[in-house]
Amino acid sequence: MTPKAGGGRPWGPIRAENPAARKLAETLRRHVDDSGKTLAVLSGEISMSKAQTGVYLAGKVPTQAFVVALIRATVRPELRQRRQEEALALRDQALRPAPRTTPGAPVVAGPGAGYAVELAAAQARQIETYDRLTRTLEQRAEVERAKNNSDKLVMVLLNMIHQLDRRVTDLAKERDQLRSQPAGQALEDAERKLARAEEQEQRARAELRRAEEKQRQAEELEAKVQDQLRRLTDELDRLRAGDTTPPLDTLPALPDEPEAGPVSADPVGDDIDAVLARASQVNDEDNTTLNRLSSELDESTAGVVQDNPSDNPTHSEPPVAVLNQALDVAENDDREQAAVLLDEAPPDLTRIPVPDPSSTLDARYDHAVDVGRAGAPKRAAALLKELIPDLTHTLGPHHSDTLSTRLVHAAMVGQGGDQEQAVALFESLILGHTRALGPDHQHTLLARCGHAVCVREVGDAERAVVLFDELLPDYTRTLGADHQSTLLTRREHAVSVKEASDTQRAVALLEELLPDYTRTLGADHQDTLLTRREHAMSVRVAGDAERAVVLFDELIPDYTRTLGADHQDTLLTRREHAMSVKEAGDTQRAVALLEELLPDYTRTLGADHQSTLLTRREHAMSVREAGDTQRAVALFDELIPDYTRALGADHPNRPDTPANP
Repeated sequence: MTPKAGGGRPWGPIRAENPAARKLAETLRRHVDDSGKTLAVLSGEISMSKAQTGVYLAGKVPTQAFVVALIRATVRPELRQRRQEEALALRDQALRPAPRTTPGAPVVAGPGAGYAVELAAAQARQIETYDRLTRTLEQRAEVERAKNNSDKLVMVLLNMIHQLDRRVTDLAKERDQLRSQPAGQALEDAERKLARAEEQEQRARAELRRAEEKQRQAEELEAKVQDQLRRLTDELDRLRAGDTTPPLDTLPALPDEPEAGPVSADPVGDDIDAVLARASQVNDEDNTTLNRLSSELDESTAGVVQDNPSDNPTHSEPPVAVLNQALDVAENDDREQAAVLLDEAPPDLTRIPVPDPSSTLDARYDHAVDVGRAGAPKRAAALLKELIPDLTHTLGPHHSDTLSTRLVHAAMVGQGGDQEQAVALFESLILGHTRALGPDHQHTLLARCGHAVCVREVGDAERAVVLFDELLPDYTRTLGADHQSTLLTRREHAVSVKEASDTQRAVALLEELLPDYTRTLGADHQDTLLTRREHAMSVRVAGDAERAVVLFDELIPDYTRTLGADHQDTLLTRREHAMSVKEAGDTQRAVALLEELLPDYTRTLGADHQSTLLTRREHAMSVREAGDTQRAVALFDELIPDYTRALGADHPNRPDTPANP
């Protein structure tokens, strides 16, 4: 092995096809040595795997993009142009080597001359095959880049739609409250923001559908590219007399996160518009790339999914009319009415030969998700359970839509209260996702996170801590320490540590996490506020109720300012604050805080909501601890019938007796 100028592991031997390829590899290696960079550092700078970089530096003729990127990363700016021209000239020579016979010499008949002609022809075939293989590798990189873009967009848009749902709900409440007051600028602003948020949600759903179509199209093209790569690699191996080095994957870079828009009267809406604009741009770019690659791979345009397909021909069958009507209603964002229409559709709807069967599956999926978001996870889980076999039959068990639906189904089962079944579903999902998508795929990691949360919810917090301890390094390595999913997993880990009774460690973990949340998402982001609340609660559980009171005193104004006084998270924070005040020994103040909170809970969530009933229970207990037992008994006498009627006699949070809840 050749020792490296900068030390470290020595270079391996160069196995080049011809002298020009050898010279190119030697030149590129020299530039790497002069830069003092390791392959690990270099591969990150040029967005290519370390293995593929090593293959090119071992003599395989690289792509032009690789040469340009490596020169840029290793050569000083004033020398780059000249060194790049030299390297690209060597690459051209390596791809088209000169014939070995002397120019102008006559061709002498006999075995020697025939062999020379045959060798030249073989070299020409090898060069042609290598050019085709290089182009196919570049096509695969483009397909992977487009697919990665779509995967990322799907996750971003799903999160955005979830946030927009909440924003629409909050703005509608704000508008309704302002309608009870004299008309003014505040009402006009609220109505304008609400209309904008509703329009943004429709745009986000449209971009989500486009991104999902790109996912499907990229998967189809990926299979075709892989097949072509296998054929070309086999052909090149036969021509190369034993050189069987297989092509390696590159690691294309993902686009940067969208930047925030300018500050205005509606900065949240501006931020959302900026993200949607970026999502549309990425979808447009990927659509162009995938359609071009589809054409290059000799695939008919009829098989390419277009962003704006022609309208489906109408059918007279009543079930199809019901489906079309439901889809139209859903497009107008009336999800409740769409859910009713789909519920009325006959069970054999999916067996009717409509032009695009996937639209039925998509509609059923959207329906189930909307049902879950409307607060009925058990019904949503049942709908998804019915959908999964049809998706498996239509798309296959390893298709991303099938796997994603199973993931949502497991989450809905857990939210519906059947945590043990959810644990089993997530365990099966982890195996399926790892096999189909790989251990580092974001959906695989998400399944592992859901599994750990459900393990905690069934009461095995110690095992959940172990699962999170194993999961966190993988999240950090694949998505980065600042990715929102990584931060969320760290918070769930800290909560599990707290529930495993290691409260001091939980406090320490949350104190490490809070600066990262504030730096990456901002002090007013809802996840940052939630982490602050978890921290304050953990401080209280760890025994420092007085410090917890101070933390809640600082947190409540921020919750009220960012989410509003009537937001459920604001109300929950006020209740946790009152409990901390009580545990700090000031029971009279705790009673007063809960008496202020109860009318707000009743007005916003209703008298029979579980959070309202739980607050009434905390109030009665605080009254008792403040020494007014007679009043506490009266409060419990009123509360127990309401608890029993609303939640059932066997609900775990139902007070048992007025005197000893």
